[in-house]
Parts: sequence; C-alpha cells; structure tokens
Amino acid sequence: MSDERLEILKMVEAGQITAQEAALLVASLEAPAQVSEPVAQVSAPEPRLVDNRWSGFWRYPFLAGGAVLFLGVTVLALLSLSGAAAGWLVCGWLPILLGAFVVLGAWWSKTARWLHLRISEPGEKKLAISVPLPLTLTAWALKIAQPFVPQLHDTGVDEVIIALRDSTLSEPFYVDVHDEDEGEHVEVWIG
Repeated sequence: MSDERLEILKMVEAGQITAQEAALLVASLEAPAQVSEPVAQVSAPEPRLVDNRWSGFWRYPFLAGGAVLFLGVTVLALLSLSGAAAGWLVCGWLPILLGAFVVLGAWWSKTARWLHLRISEPGEKKLAISVPLPLTLTAWALKIAQPFVPQLHDTGVDEVIIALRDSTLSEPFYVDVHDEDEGEHVEVWIG
C-alpha cells in the first residue's frame, strides 16, 4: 500500500475526513492524468454531535418507582403506628414491592439499549413509544421457541440479538424520515 493511501486511511481513522472524501482522494491517486482540476484542499469536518436527548430517559421510571416506594413506606409506617390489624399492612407492602421492582428495572435500563419511536402525521396525535430492549431475555426466548416455530429453524436471529447486545456502538442508531408530500415524520433511535 502506498504512503499516500496509508495517510488517507489515517485521516479517516482520526475523523479528519469522511469515507466519501477519502474515496475521492484515492480515486485521484489512481488516475491523476484524468483529473483536469487540482483536487481541492480537504479540511476536517465539523464534529457531529451525537443525539443524546433520550439517553437519560431511564430517570423517569426510576423517579416514579421511588415515589411509589416512598408512598408504600409511608402507608406502612402510618398503619404500624396506628396499630392497624395485620391484614391492613398489605396496603403498605404492595406499593413497596411495586416501587422496588420499578426502581430496579429502571436502574437496569440505565445500561440497557432503548428503542424510541416517534411518529407524527399532520392533523393527528403524535405516537411516542420508549422502551428498554431486553436483548438477553429476547434471545433466550427465541432459543427456547426455535424447536416449536418452524420459521425460526436455521436462522441466527438469537445470535444477531446477542451480537447487538454485546456490540459497543460509539454512536446510537438514529433514523429520521420526513415525507414532504404526506407531511409524515418518523424518528427511530436505538442506543
């Protein structure tokens, strides 16, 4: 590999130029006689900001679970202090267990990949869905279902899901589609 090509690859790796700009530079190296104009000076592009507006979404269920947990502790304490019958203590333990479950789930979802889907159409309400993706649980369920579902035989769906879970994406996967004619807008964010 020539020194020029190696230098171009190093510039791409360092983020100084894009892959398209590198392809143009490599093409100009391969056929310098066909280029009628000198190749323009390539400057480093502006760093692209990662869209992290949903990265802290786990805080909402965490706070809601904490509030339910606090409510359960308060009810349990009030019932204990009032000397209520033991059967009434269930009224305090149910919110405590529910709150603890939600808090633990929210804490788990802090490191989980999330799927955020936003769909809007003109004249209609906007659909917004945000859920953590339980990739390990999904792969486990697919592995169990494979013997019973003929369409899943000889597919590597569970391996793909595990690979997605184990991948270290430096940037979230983001798709933003605008339909100018219909006025529809769809956003998909996985990260």
